[in-house]
Amino acid sequence: MQQVPDAPYIREAENDGWLTDEPVKCPICSEECETVYFDRYGNVFACEHCLDEQDARDWYNEEMERGRPE
Repeated sequence: MQQVPDAPYIREAENDGWLTDEPVKCPICSEECETVYFDRYGNVFACEHCLDEQDARDWYNEEMERGRPE
């Protein structure tokens, strides 16, 4: 049976260790994040740490209860 040599990246990982990426930080809140969100113009406006989510109907009803105009 013939031995198949390891791929070069496997040998590099064995010799040098796995390369680790530097953590990415949100440009808005400076927290480490995995996801950033863009507006329609391509500008980052939030990450998973500085973004909240709410049902649109619930939000609308709360605004109407506060007496805020549409």
